[in-house]
Amino acid sequence: MISIKKASEDLDRLADMVKAAKASYNHAVWSASQYTIELDATDSKRFREHLERIRAEVDRAEFPEDWASVQSSFRGELREHRDRSLIHLNKLRSEMRAAAEAMETFANGVAASGADHKQELQEAVGSLETASHADTLQAVRAALAQTKDKILTSVEKMEHEHQFAIAQLRDEIRSLHEQIDTGRRVQFLDTPSGVWNRSKIESQMEDMLNRDESFCVLVLRLRNMRRLDQRHSPTVIEGAVKALLQRLTAMLGDDAAIGRWDEEVFAAILQVDPAVVISLSREATARLSGGYSVQENGMGRKIDLTAATGVVERKRDMTSASFHQKLQQMADALGGL
Repeated sequence: MISIKKASEDLDRLADMVKAAKASYNHAVWSASQYTIELDATDSKRFREHLERIRAEVDRAEFPEDWASVQSSFRGELREHRDRSLIHLNKLRSEMRAAAEAMETFANGVAASGADHKQELQEAVGSLETASHADTLQAVRAALAQTKDKILTSVEKMEHEHQFAIAQLRDEIRSLHEQIDTGRRVQFLDTPSGVWNRSKIESQMEDMLNRDESFCVLVLRLRNMRRLDQRHSPTVIEGAVKALLQRLTAMLGDDAAIGRWDEEVFAAILQVDPAVVISLSREATARLSGGYSVQENGMGRKIDLTAATGVVERKRDMTSASFHQKLQQMADALGGL
């Protein structure tokens, strides 16, 4: 009886601890929602909505796998909110730098041209004063003095407006250059994955072929992409592919040009020793295959990707046709065709 009573008390204490832990976790998620720093109203609203869904998952959690899912969702939501906030912060920093540059241009312009203009005005004023004193008519002197004041006021106002207009135009020109550069980048981007599209990566290969340069192409194929469409939404698939390509970029370095060849195949151009690329290919196959956690509507989703990689070496004097044939053969071989 004593042991049964003790076991019952232990179970009650365990239940109380679980209840307290659940309440604490729920309050932690609620606190993150209430005290988020608002950089964008739409993002903050969406962030809070997603955290409310996670709180509901906390209330329903009973088994270890439930808590693992909650933890993954909460961590993923915080990570995505951080990334979106960084984008807004970088945009604000860019706008502040542009505003500071515009004001500096305005100030420097006023200081530089103002000195010369002031001297010219002083000479003109001196002439007017001489003329006014040379005439004995009081009315003429009054007219000349009045004209002097009007000229000074008008020219000063025109000068400030002119410099301010120049500063605004320079800022607008800078913004237009940024928009043009962004438009050019978007034109060559594969939007779902965030890397270059086939047109851009092919263009870069052709340039190197025309210059008869030696290089290697690391070919990456996601072998289970077609099966994923039947079990996961496009948002989850795109998020997992982006995460995989981020890992690949970290492995290859910023100098590697990575592009999407087709739905399942990606290509990375590298101008390093072929032995190094082969070693990277083996490492990529091991590190890129596996599970990825992706956020969808505030909840973490698990998705497995199966990656296979190979290397195509382009030596000097190899024809463009031979190179592209080897590239296609490698892509087919990685797919098991």
